[in-house]
Amino acid sequence: MKRQSFGLWSAFFLAALLLVGSALAAYQEVVPYLSGGRDAESKRQALSVAELPIGLSLQAQRLALDDCLQALTPLIGTSLSEENLRVADNCRAMAQDIVSQSPLFSYGWFILAMSFDAESQPDDFQKALAQSQVTTENQWAMASLRLWLGYQRWVQLTPDLREKLGHDIQVVATTNDGRTWLAARYQENEGFREDVISNLEKTSANTQRAFVRALSQSGVAQ
Repeated sequence: MKRQSFGLWSAFFLAALLLVGSALAAYQEVVPYLSGGRDAESKRQALSVAELPIGLSLQAQRLALDDCLQALTPLIGTSLSEENLRVADNCRAMAQDIVSQSPLFSYGWFILAMSFDAESQPDDFQKALAQSQVTTENQWAMASLRLWLGYQRWVQLTPDLREKLGHDIQVVATTNDGRTWLAARYQENEGFREDVISNLEKTSANTQRAFVRALSQSGVAQ
């Protein structure tokens, strides 16, 4: 009986050690992002110096990509200084490292597309954005991010990429927030408006009626 009790305690102790070890490893992966500052400007400054270390866990990779998302968003569509070019370059290197290990990681492809856009590399930008769409076709959060980024360059996108992002239009239109966003941009860009119409025709009657209401509330003439 004592031997059995000792064996159980040994197993429990070993499991506890493994749990603590796993928690410590996860903490060591995450701590660079926690200590690097939480606001976008702190992240931008850190990324202008060097690539941030990327842990092996999915959580650590997401945190690294989140930092790049915050740092790159204000830079899209602007003329970049040398410092901000380093930010884009470091984020590109980080995203390339992540997708080389996880080629189905849509968020990694999206950040790679953002980096290419900031660096004015249109062909690579479109390839990365298309790859992001292929790897997560029906996830609302990723669809909304891709549409926001793609909209900045809509008239320059290839027909194939516009077709892929058309599916994102259908996904985004399933929520009130998405329909509000689409309605606000419906009048701004004729090419985008045509794609919104053609893709909403593929959605349910309820979604189409809800979008018409969103247009009416935004004051857009139908």
